[in-house]
Amino acid sequence: MYEDRRLHPIALIKELIVSVRQSIIPIAVVIFAVFRNLNDTGILSWWMYPLLVIALIILLLAPALIKYFTYRYRMDDKGIRVKYGLFFKKNIFIPYERIQTVQQKQWFFYMPFHVVQILIETAGGGKAEADLSAVPASVAQELKDLRAGKVAELAEEESVETAEIPVVEEKNAKPLLTFQLEVKELLLMAVTSGGVFGIFFIILAFGQQFRDLIPADFVEEQFDTILRYGVLILVIIGFVVLLILWGVAIVATLFKYFQFKLMKFDDHIVIEKGLLQREHTSIAFERIQSVKLIESPLRQMLKLASVRVVTAGSSGDDEHSGDILILPIVKKAKALEILPQFLEDYQFPIEKLERAPKTSLRRFFFINLIWTIPVILLVSILLFPWGLFSLLLVPLFAWKAYAAYRATGFYTTETELVMQGRAFISRQTNFMLKRRVQSVDYAQSIWMKKGNVVHFTVLLKSGQTHLNAGVHYIAQQDANRLYHWYQPSK
Repeated sequence: MYEDRRLHPIALIKELIVSVRQSIIPIAVVIFAVFRNLNDTGILSWWMYPLLVIALIILLLAPALIKYFTYRYRMDDKGIRVKYGLFFKKNIFIPYERIQTVQQKQWFFYMPFHVVQILIETAGGGKAEADLSAVPASVAQELKDLRAGKVAELAEEESVETAEIPVVEEKNAKPLLTFQLEVKELLLMAVTSGGVFGIFFIILAFGQQFRDLIPADFVEEQFDTILRYGVLILVIIGFVVLLILWGVAIVATLFKYFQFKLMKFDDHIVIEKGLLQREHTSIAFERIQSVKLIESPLRQMLKLASVRVVTAGSSGDDEHSGDILILPIVKKAKALEILPQFLEDYQFPIEKLERAPKTSLRRFFFINLIWTIPVILLVSILLFPWGLFSLLLVPLFAWKAYAAYRATGFYTTETELVMQGRAFISRQTNFMLKRRVQSVDYAQSIWMKKGNVVHFTVLLKSGQTHLNAGVHYIAQQDANRLYHWYQPSK
């Protein structure tokens, strides 16, 4: 009944893409070396460059070919088994009861073949333990049925027909509730995000690798031309570059979150997004440890926010293990309206937050500004007179201190704890169920004891590690109240 299966041939293309992405540095080095050789400035002999290119091709092709031709997977009544490798063979067995997340992704070139990528994750590792990079879409439903204990039903169906097991995909099941982002909201997300600056630094770093290929005379000539036109041309150039980078950030955001949907089912929520790569992520309610409402300064002024859930196990996302974005951008009032409909265990009583005492404001100022004094003195002396610009750190971190004080708050219900703060730039509000909190503690230094204030911290399961969430400089009697709230009643 249960036999080893191979990946779909389209998996080879996907593995090649992964190899190229993982080998981007060797590729850049070879391209750089070839260009240097074309300009007669290379340090290697001409006959070595074809060998260098051949070695690069082998470096890209070998891992993809080996993984594709050796990869086998099997699903039986106990779990899923995966094995692959040529020189170092790897065997993986994952019992169904240990699976935390099953995530589906579908590249645009997968769609004509009706195949998907399935990532299977447990609570034991920081990434997917099994990666079925290209399998029929029916495998996802088969895996779900096996996890649900429908082995007998599947065996009966298999005895009747030898073709693929028929499937009614989860995404075709009617959700109880659906929220979908509009294009204008995605555009607003791209404009208010910091992605434009990340793209700028990536381009700048990549451009540094090829600066020697540009003739020095050409650079000096263009620089003299810019100086001749003065400040106006510099402003125009900077504005045009910013518009281009913003355009790239907008396109990248639209591709990543195209047709974003948040859907609610009986015991889980499902997220679908993506144009070139369609991602399908299912999150069981029992895995959700807390909900985070995040507001950057710009979005806070526009009354916008994003929402993440902290989960046990991996998120299937290399960027945020255990931290999954469920609402990329939405009006804050709208988020607080729809979240209780999707997550019924939470109340989201954000309007009832209690704040830190006024006497804590000077402590926020002190802890944020004390370290700037030696930095300003050192920079001002070593880089005088330009180092005097470091004085701008004072109003910047003074604002940060005041904003952190204003953001600090907490509130409890019988079953829920709400904690708000501003760790660095963005204001973050954590909603946590009492039964999900792993532990609580509060700390008080000698300096804080004089003001009768403490730091209160809670520990949550997040991904493969733990998440610390807390509030600073709250009154000791409030911390005692939170501490006793968490203690089991006698």
